[in-house]
Amino acid sequence: MTHTHTRTLTRSNKIWLSALAAMTILSSCAVLPSATTNTKSKWSSYDEAHKAFNNVVLDQTTENDLKHKGFTPDGNANVRILNYVDVANLFGSAFRPEDLPIGVKTCVTAQDSCVAYVVGVRSIKNKRGGNIPADLFGFRKHTDISGWEFQATLVLVDGKVVYKLWNGTPEIASSESQKTPLGPMQNLSGIIPKPGF
Repeated sequence: MTHTHTRTLTRSNKIWLSALAAMTILSSCAVLPSATTNTKSKWSSYDEAHKAFNNVVLDQTTENDLKHKGFTPDGNANVRILNYVDVANLFGSAFRPEDLPIGVKTCVTAQDSCVAYVVGVRSIKNKRGGNIPADLFGFRKHTDISGWEFQATLVLVDGKVVYKLWNGTPEIASSESQKTPLGPMQNLSGIIPKPGF
């Protein structure tokens, strides 16, 4: 009886060890996942977007020009449209009305003849790195984050740009690390019932 039980355990151990070995081999051949977030636009880099913005000239560049440069809903996706009230609210209480930029004051005065476009573009890549088995079995995850982002605000009155503003990050480079000492067993803490329940 004892001999049979020992032989059964040995067979179970062999199956378990074989499965573990197979998983280790597979993990050594695996490639960790990665993810990319891209905003659809005419620009493939921060420099391209910034150059297009720099080519916008106040009181000269028209709405049709902006379309070809990729700053209007017709020439680009994900463009937000603002009215004159939205434009004034961009500055909030940080500015007194008399301290607002000239183009913004012109917009507020023009009211319905004013429109603004806000274009936000980003390209972010999340790439997992580090020890593959540790990542796959949930012990340790390391993610490298890279990319760029750019945003431009262009205010037009009667079809011409009267004010422009930009901000952005030419190069994003950061990382995130997560450690789970017990690996997959850590997630079982909420599943295993406590004594007395």
